[in-house]
Amino acid sequence: MKTKILLAVFVTMASAAAFAAEGPVPVLVPEKAQAAQPEKNRKPGLSGVIDRIDAIDRENLDIEANYWAWRVSEVRDTTYEGLLGYSKKWIMKPETKDRLMAGIRKILDGGGVRALTPAEMDRLDESKQKVRALLAPGGQDKQLISGLSMDYCLELKARYWAKRVQDGEKEILEFMPRWGLNPDVKKKLIAAVGEKLKQENAKLSGEELYNLDACTEKMK
Repeated sequence: MKTKILLAVFVTMASAAAFAAEGPVPVLVPEKAQAAQPEKNRKPGLSGVIDRIDAIDRENLDIEANYWAWRVSEVRDTTYEGLLGYSKKWIMKPETKDRLMAGIRKILDGGGVRALTPAEMDRLDESKQKVRALLAPGGQDKQLISGLSMDYCLELKARYWAKRVQDGEKEILEFMPRWGLNPDVKKKLIAAVGEKLKQENAKLSGEELYNLDACTEKMK
């Protein structure tokens, strides 16, 4: 169970993982674009949270390096070269990212690959939950989550994913069947994305992005 939770949380870090898990994707809204949004329904600008995220990342670099080395060497669902590509979309300071990738490479080359201990898994899971809360605040808004209808969430998510496909991320279409959702919900969402692809879709507003986070939690 912890492994599944951790994989879902890493959605906030790796775009390809996001496609697979259909989890909260950290789309940050520039500060100027948020001016007209209600105060509590504004997505955080990256400049407002990156230092806090970096502090969390640096506390767990050794654990995270071990985690990814294990994924590359033992689980084999990615490669080091693949991680280098995915890391271009990770929300992480460049110098911290470089340290992480160097740590992964060192473990792989030194033959010290191992699975994380339960305590390490708990610690890494906790740190990713903290990052997720910073990047997807709507997912913590329990009142909003309970008030949103499933129909609204399906329409909002379909529009979001369709817009990303229309903007060039065609690989999303490949990953949709592997989204970790309830089969009935996944079927409806994939169908809704298909319908949205037949029309032009605008980018979500800051408030809609906040609601998107809440919908992600509602649809789990």
